[in-house]
Amino acid sequence: MAQHSLPWYKDRTQPPPFSITKKFQSNRSSPAPFRTLAFFPWSEDSLQTLWNGSLHTPEKAKEWNDMIADFSDAVAVGGRRKMYIFFTRQPRPPICVKLPEDQSDFKPLPTDCVHVAWTLNPDAHDEPLVIFSYSNLVYIYNVARKGIASYLRGHGGAITSIAVHPITVNLFCTTSRDYSTRIYDLRLKPQQLQSNYNPPWPPGTEASRAGAAHGLHMTESEGSGIGRCIIVLMGGRSGGHQAAVLGAAFHSHLPIIATCGLDRVVKIWFVPPASHEMLTREDKPLFSSSRVHKARVLSITWLHHDLLLTHSAPALMKERVDDIDSKETYLEPGQLVVWRWLGMDRFFPPDKTDVRQSVLRGCASDYQESASFKIISALSFPSVPTQYITPMLHVYQSSSHDPVVLFTYPKSTSITMFNVIHLQPRKPPPFPLDEASLVENTERMHLIDVAGKDPRVEDLPPEVSGWELRTTSNPESDDSERLMDCAMGMNGDMIMGVGAKGTVWIWTRRQVNK
Repeated sequence: MAQHSLPWYKDRTQPPPFSITKKFQSNRSSPAPFRTLAFFPWSEDSLQTLWNGSLHTPEKAKEWNDMIADFSDAVAVGGRRKMYIFFTRQPRPPICVKLPEDQSDFKPLPTDCVHVAWTLNPDAHDEPLVIFSYSNLVYIYNVARKGIASYLRGHGGAITSIAVHPITVNLFCTTSRDYSTRIYDLRLKPQQLQSNYNPPWPPGTEASRAGAAHGLHMTESEGSGIGRCIIVLMGGRSGGHQAAVLGAAFHSHLPIIATCGLDRVVKIWFVPPASHEMLTREDKPLFSSSRVHKARVLSITWLHHDLLLTHSAPALMKERVDDIDSKETYLEPGQLVVWRWLGMDRFFPPDKTDVRQSVLRGCASDYQESASFKIISALSFPSVPTQYITPMLHVYQSSSHDPVVLFTYPKSTSITMFNVIHLQPRKPPPFPLDEASLVENTERMHLIDVAGKDPRVEDLPPEVSGWELRTTSNPESDDSERLMDCAMGMNGDMIMGVGAKGTVWIWTRRQVNK
């Protein structure tokens, strides 16, 4: 096969065929930054797989295709207390949804922002919905009807991410700084005050009124419109996160969800069949490990059946590991890791795909500190001056496209992207161990000041490299040329970046003549 006939994402020797085709900026004198974005994720063929094809009928397919024609180029963008919907190809004005003024004492952290995601309700499959969050509240906007369809509350801390199930898209989850993850179903109405939806608190027999701090519904209405919290993955206790949960990802065809958090831990949870009569709580995951990363884990993504991709912030490491009084530290770059969960076939045997248990439990070594994983590949991000500068990362996946990772740093002028297929396997340690090098390394672990040798003896993964897209060729440009987040969409034909001064860049793939 000739080299030029390769898809662009397989050919590492050529620059990516993307060029800036559109750029626009807020006309306000002091525009707020755009922090997050999400492309409209479906195409005409998606109805064949959504809800396992149960809605794929000729009548509904026509309604679906009309909806795709209207909204396929839409992108939801999160600003400061606002959510925008931009249309990248149609000459339509953007939609702006402004949140009401906050009357509480809530003071957002620098990392807090309006998170956005697209979803659908099977009862109105031709009316796309945008989920967006601010503080601990969830809002659902009906794009077709141009109005708020729902608002929901339940978390006891600020929401840190939103994830939608890739097949059963009426299911979505929110992660929070209250250490928990809440899974919602859009087919249900919010729980009201007079209900007994909470489970009892033993030895009591009546519904508990303990509230969000204990992974339960509050003692007031959950909200109005559509959507109800049906499952809570609890923090603390036996196997839950011990700090803020920062990301989550549903498995496409198995009842499991992966989460990651500030406690450096990645977890994989069983999603039990939910009851419409009582809230389901879970505090023991099927897998939990803090050995994949050395710092807070910022995102998690399923790449394949048992393959995951996670990325972390820079890690603050101690210079002298043998000196308990030493306070000297250095900053180790954050890492991107592709790893395999080795316990998948144990919990979901491949010859028992027709059997689904209502209760699935591991043992203590699964939900406390499991070693049931294998690192396939790892990369280091570029060095940064502080641990608070972290990459905003997006993984584009499609059945007709290799997975592509895109990331940018806040207030950077470039986007780096690479094909996950091109990652090299992690090099195995030499075996059998060379006795001379083993003695030398042992001495260096303790005699760290001898001959001025670098005490950081551990080999780091290679630094990430890939294609680059730039907003400007001037590295000294002002904030109007600096990115905050990026994503790929439109069947891999478009990349969008959003910026620190309310700026939007659109890169479109050029058609290459063969």
